[in-house]
Amino acid sequence: MILSAIEQRRARRALSPEPLDEQAVQEILIAGTLAPSCYNNQPWHLVPVQGEALLPLHEALAEGNSWAKKAPLIIALAARACDDCRLDEGRDYAHFDLGLCAMNMMIQATHVGLIAHPIAGFNPKKVRTVLGIPKEYDVVTLLVVGKPGSPEGLEPWQMKSETAIRERKDLAQVVHYNKW
Repeated sequence: MILSAIEQRRARRALSPEPLDEQAVQEILIAGTLAPSCYNNQPWHLVPVQGEALLPLHEALAEGNSWAKKAPLIIALAARACDDCRLDEGRDYAHFDLGLCAMNMMIQATHVGLIAHPIAGFNPKKVRTVLGIPKEYDVVTLLVVGKPGSPEGLEPWQMKSETAIRERKDLAQVVHYNKW
């Protein structure tokens, strides 16, 4: 059941530096490309980074995301608003569609026993420079992927969140049947 994979998905930080199976990496990337998008525009661009190529990318991470340096894979997700539907009231769908792509990848990673943690704490200009991403693209997120590992080296609050019960708002707080 797909709901169980969604329930199991957690943005954990305790990662193993152990390299990933290339088949699993390909399946994660394929899952992303299978996401729906406005008029099937598929505005996303994915830049998977592994091995030695990760070292310069580490310099773009915010201090609070230093845990991500253990990850054997970081995928940069980028898009341009002009490559997707642009609707009234500023509804540019490129970022929404890129989010669907990211979620598909996170669910697939969870399905194969991996952690896929999206982060916003990075310098987009540095990421673009290091990875050669054209300046007109928005680097929306980095998806940090790895096998579960030791929480050693995490900040105390990060260690606590690794084992904390997952908290979600109750449906009554966010669902408005028929009218808000």
